[in-house]
Amino acid sequence: MNAASHGHTEGRSAGFADDSSLVIAAANELSAPLVLLRQLSLGALQGSEEERRLLNDRLTLTSERALRLVASLSLTATNQQQLQLEPINPVSVCQEVVHELMPLFVAHGQTLTVRPRARIPLLVGDRQLLRQILLSFGDNALFYGSSEHPVDVSIMEHRGKVRIGVRDFGPAVPTNLWRLLDERLLQRARLPLADRPHTSAISLVAAKRLAEMMGSTVGVTRHRDGATFYVDLGVSGQMSLL
Repeated sequence: MNAASHGHTEGRSAGFADDSSLVIAAANELSAPLVLLRQLSLGALQGSEEERRLLNDRLTLTSERALRLVASLSLTATNQQQLQLEPINPVSVCQEVVHELMPLFVAHGQTLTVRPRARIPLLVGDRQLLRQILLSFGDNALFYGSSEHPVDVSIMEHRGKVRIGVRDFGPAVPTNLWRLLDERLLQRARLPLADRPHTSAISLVAAKRLAEMMGSTVGVTRHRDGATFYVDLGVSGQMSLL
C-alpha cells in the first residue's frame, strides 16, 4: 500500500458508545436487509425458473451479509477470558476472508484480492475476532471497486505492528470517522454515511470494539481516490513467514 502516492491522513479509533445506543442503531440498520429479504422472497414466487434462481442466490447473499453483522455485534459481548490470543498467519486469515466474500463480490461484478507480499511476520490476536473485523471491512467495500480498480486486502509492517488493510475506491471518509460514529450513537442519531450509503456504520463500530478487545486498533487512511480501512496488531515473537 503506497499511501504516500495518493495523499492521505489517518484516523484511529477512540472511545466507546454505550451498549443500549448500539442496540438501537443496529435494529434500525438491520431493518433495511430484512425488508429486502421480504421483497426478494415474494419475488421468488413469481417469474421464470432462471429469475427464481437469481433471486434465491441474492436472498442467500443478502442474508449472509446480515448474519455477519449480527455475528460482529454478538462477538462484542465476548468475555475477555474467552479470547484466544495466539500467533496467527495473516496471509491465511486474509485468504479465508476473501474466499468467504468472493461469491458476494462476483454477484455484484466486483473483485476482491489479497495483495501478495514476499515476507510477512506472524501477528498476535484472536483469529475469530480478526476474521470478523476483516469481513466487515470487506462487506463495506463491496460497492466501491471496479474492474480497473478492484478492492484488495494488503498486509504490511507498520511502526512495529502488522497492518491489514482493505483498500477501496469509494468516496472520501472523515479522518475522525469512529469518533463521529460514537457521538451519533450517544445522541441516538441515525448513522448512515451520506457519501457511502452502502457502508454499515454499525459494523465499523463493532470492528473497533473487537479490535480493542484484542489490544489492537482500527483506523482509516484517506486517499485521493478512496480509502483503506485497517487494523493494526502486535507482531508475534515467533519466526517470520518466508
